[in-house]
Amino acid sequence: MPHHDEAPDRCRVGYVTQWFPPEPAPIPLGIAHALDRQGFTVDVLTGMPNYPDGRLRAGYPAWRRTADREQGVPVLRTPLYPSHDRSAPGRAANYLSYAASSSLLGGPVLRHADVTLVYSGPATAACAAMTARLRWGTPYVAMVMDLWPDSVFASGFLTGGLTRRLAERTLGWFTNQTYRWAEHVTVASPGQREAVVARGVPADRISLVYHWADEKLLHPTEPDAELRRGLGLTDEFVVMYGGNHGAAQGLHTAIEAMARLADLPDVHLVLVGDGIEKRSLQAMAAELGLRTVHFVPAQPPERMAGVAAAADIQLVCLADEPLFRITMPSKVPSILACGQPMVVSAAGDAARVARSAGAGFTCAPGDPTALAATIRQAHSTSRHRLREMGRTGHAYYHDQMSEQAGSRLLADVLTAAAERRGRRRHNPKQVQR
Repeated sequence: MPHHDEAPDRCRVGYVTQWFPPEPAPIPLGIAHALDRQGFTVDVLTGMPNYPDGRLRAGYPAWRRTADREQGVPVLRTPLYPSHDRSAPGRAANYLSYAASSSLLGGPVLRHADVTLVYSGPATAACAAMTARLRWGTPYVAMVMDLWPDSVFASGFLTGGLTRRLAERTLGWFTNQTYRWAEHVTVASPGQREAVVARGVPADRISLVYHWADEKLLHPTEPDAELRRGLGLTDEFVVMYGGNHGAAQGLHTAIEAMARLADLPDVHLVLVGDGIEKRSLQAMAAELGLRTVHFVPAQPPERMAGVAAAADIQLVCLADEPLFRITMPSKVPSILACGQPMVVSAAGDAARVARSAGAGFTCAPGDPTALAATIRQAHSTSRHRLREMGRTGHAYYHDQMSEQAGSRLLADVLTAAAERRGRRRHNPKQVQR
């Protein structure tokens, strides 16, 4: 499915990602648009839309390949088994069916590509790129968003036993191969870089490319007055969490922290979003009698910047898991892009960025007493100083994590990979990795 109307000298990228709009997948879409602005021709190879509820979207065929355009981007969709629940067999079938169909049916995208970019979440998405490397010699760049198999088990799948050990060994071996076969690997945090080096990839083949925010939607703006009004709040000190309410976020720590702040009745926690843990969080807050904890449904993306601006400070919360020390949650660049200060209840890279940016306060994860003390510190800080932290964080985002910074780095990596392929074509005796 080549673009016949594109300039012939544009480098063609076959972009493999299991998730893409109309699914709520702003990061993969943002990467596609950013590469187009950097002068690449981008063709997307993805699956049939079924995320996040595991049900195939109406109007999409279950078991045949289709081609369309999504927000100006050419898209080839291949079949998969729709599933996105807590069932390990169902999730495995979802990942493996897309890996197989994209490898078998992705030729119209990958055969014509100068280089393939793999949005490596899940790691099985790399199967199509590995197949193209074998069939047509197409090099690929692996964009590591989540480290496998670590992230699989941190999400609560296969928590123990023989099955866990076998899956860990198999997935670990496969994931390491996807990294080693890649012409280059990009990682989303410094800790991920160290982990990928430990898995056998030379350091000079790894680049740090932070995932940037959707800057059309997430930027400094005026507060959404309707949020406070709807909650009956005026001048209270609002700590806000916006995003997924899942096990990985460890939001029970935040609820427990609020129970330790009963002597500060003007401190309110507002949780915006949804997720599998939301009901248990609501039950916990009710059981503790916390009238200062509020639950707000997920908001349209175009409203989130204003909603965030209605709070005094944003909360980043992660469970106390080793994997999350090298994880950069997408809400960190999103908060920085909005020019908001933050409280980070996490260790490792997320906390390090908050400190480096001068954008807020940090404390150990999974410790409600420490989080309560940190919120007290933020509460005692003047609002002028908090706004200054937000501005400092926004400047850091622009320099280190913005689309401009990240897309240039990614463009350089893709161009170099395509140029090395060109040199190998002219020198067939050169041995590939």
